[in-house]
Parts: sequence; structure tokens; C-alpha cells
Amino acid sequence: MIEYEIKTALEALTSLPAYPLLLPDPEQEGVTYQKITDPKFDTGLASTALVQGRFQVTLYVIDDYAHLLELDKAICTAWESIQHGHIGRWPVQTVTRGTMLQGATTLTNNSVQYRLVRDYVICYPEDAT
Repeated sequence: MIEYEIKTALEALTSLPAYPLLLPDPEQEGVTYQKITDPKFDTGLASTALVQGRFQVTLYVIDDYAHLLELDKAICTAWESIQHGHIGRWPVQTVTRGTMLQGATTLTNNSVQYRLVRDYVICYPEDAT
């Protein structure tokens, strides 16, 4: 599954632990990822094994908004440059960044947890091994 390769890639790009769906308690910093949709790639003529998976990646950083932006840029730079390449060992045709959302939460110790959510549309073969 491409999710395993996404986890490994996110950890390598950010040096933060990556988790599916949510940060576990009591973690305050890290990266989460989840697949939102995965429709088949529509060529209009022939069916393919390609899907256009929309993945949501969320970065969480404490008290360092500039670092949060740097991490987002590192992921965007690495993934958007893929043209018939790989994320980890999984073959990927293209990656396009999508919607971004930012937020901040003041924690009980008066630290600020900054959050950046970004969607990526990854075109990849569903059945790669």
C-alpha cells in the first residue's frame, strides 16, 4: 500500500514521526496523513490501473511557525518534482498540491501548536508491488 511509503517519505522529509489519521496522545508534534479519495484515472478511452489519490497531510509543530512553513515547502518541493518517479518504493506518475489550511491552538502550558493541512493529488498505480 502506498500509505506505508508515504509514511516513510514524510518522516524522511520532515524528521518528525508520521502517523495515520491522528496524532496519538500525548504527542504534540508530528505529521499525520490519510487517503481522502482514490478515483480511477479517467483517460476517456481505455481503462488503466492508475488512480488519482487525494491524500491529506497535516503538520504539527510547537512554537515555531517558520519551521512549519519550511517543512511544508520541503514536502511540496520533493513531491511536486516527481514525474514518473517514486514515493519511497511506490511508482508515482505525478503529484499535485491542493488546498491548504492553517491553524493554531494554545496549549495548557501556553505553548502554541501550529498546524498546516495540505492536500496532495497523487497519480499512481493502485496495484503496484
